[in-house]
Amino acid sequence: MVRICSSERKPLSLSTLTAAIAPGLVTVKDYGDASFISLPMVYPSGAFVAVRLTYAPAGIRVSDSGFAYREIESFGAGRSFAKTARAIADEHDVEVGPREVFVDVPVDQVERAIFDVSAASKAIAERIVTNASQAAEIAIEEVLQERLERVFPKAVEYRGKLQGASATEWDLTAIARLNGRVAVFHAVPNYPVSVFKASTAFHDLAARTDPPGLVAVVRSKAEMGPSYALLAQAGRVIEVDQADEAFMRAAA
Repeated sequence: MVRICSSERKPLSLSTLTAAIAPGLVTVKDYGDASFISLPMVYPSGAFVAVRLTYAPAGIRVSDSGFAYREIESFGAGRSFAKTARAIADEHDVEVGPREVFVDVPVDQVERAIFDVSAASKAIAERIVTNASQAAEIAIEEVLQERLERVFPKAVEYRGKLQGASATEWDLTAIARLNGRVAVFHAVPNYPVSVFKASTAFHDLAARTDPPGLVAVVRSKAEMGPSYALLAQAGRVIEVDQADEAFMRAAA
């Protein structure tokens, strides 16, 4: 943390500020004959992107050490790695192994290689997790729509928008209008991006002068882990296959 110590509280020079901040943005750890560099970039889970440097016949091998693969595997999407990784690796001029992206370069090209490998690794994880999240959301939406059509016939708008207190318009799975009341039902798969987006939207909608009922619809509360508490702070959370009565109570 940078502090201003002058009694006159003079502005801190930019050079002093950047010199204090920069060392914390990148960290380096050595393990045997390998060095790991953690970069100020994050995967969808919030973990920092890192690269590994080892010796190679052509000079230095810069690899993501399989971090992108492990990231997507944690979301159950490991099978998508090979195809997606090849396409993105071509864009960044790096190579693809069974579970990693890498490139072998002479010493004078290591800095560029670190940028290329880290960017490719992050892009691979983001694309695959985004696709998996969208597929999971659609699966919940399909079941949710059938349920809402039965419970609230002709009273629900699907894929609607609602403005929050910040004037942001939020895309929502379903908006039910029932006897003058408005209830939002939004499908939320167990992916960090989807959970944070839903939580942000719900808090903004809750801050309206006329807040709607807010209901996050998930596949399984147990599978949500800590994300359940995050959603529950902003609204009700129900499972998509709960009884019709649960949907009625949530909309009340």
